Amino acid sequence: MFKPSRRWLALPAALVLALPVTACDSAEQAPAGNQPVTTTAPPSAAAPADTGLYFYPPVEGATLEYTLGGLVTGTNSVTVDSVTDGEGGRTVTVTEKGSGPAAERTFVTRRDGGLIVDVGAFGASAAGLTVKGSGEDVAVPPVADLDAGKKGTGRTSVEVSGPGLAGEHQVSYTVTGTGTESVTVPAGTTEAYAITLDLDLGKGFAGVTTASGTFWLKPGFGLVKQEVTISGLTLTAELAKSSVPL
Repeated sequence: MFKPSRRWLALPAALVLALPVTACDSAEQAPAGNQPVTTTAPPSAAAPADTGLYFYPPVEGATLEYTLGGLVTGTNSVTVDSVTDGEGGRTVTVTEKGSGPAAERTFVTRRDGGLIVDVGAFGASAAGLTVKGSGEDVAVPPVADLDAGKKGTGRTSVEVSGPGLAGEHQVSYTVTGTGTESVTVPAGTTEAYAITLDLDLGKGFAGVTTASGTFWLKPGFGLVKQEVTISGLTLTAELAKSSVPL
């Protein structure tokens, strides 16, 4: 649960990619018709399975637990409900449970290995505030493109309701790759690919106009660790347990 003295930070925090692993209340999903921002041309063949960027393991029935720190403390549990393949790639649907009601999330790993994050994952509720994703999905380019210096960019939007904060807000984002690193978390040590997400919040939320985060994703597995900074404060999540080996 958010600390009462910092409640105003719940709103910009809800916009950061970190929020798929949060102890706050559940998010509302984006409209089914949303389409991801195109960042690169599709490849001639699908990328090898172990090079694709997943947010959670593409293994039905897999369970994971993350330890949260910084502004938000506690744990978040994740269960992989289904994994389906289609023309657009592999869709992983999960149920997340923190301190609030359970939330269903959907993530798509494209055939080229890039990751599509449902903008509904940005929505969260906290102490009278509700954030609902209403814009396009966020697209993370495949590792090969990130290593080549390409970036994922786009615009999305959220609808906010709460004391003095009602309305729709436009958000611009930039995704950048920073390479492979060795990462140690309670679940073990592994090599993971680090991406950064920089957000321009436009007119801002409660005086905050920018936010940034780093996410360590192990290709073929998913999220190992994350660190998000908002107005000098940090939110972290580290993989503590997983039924799927790192």
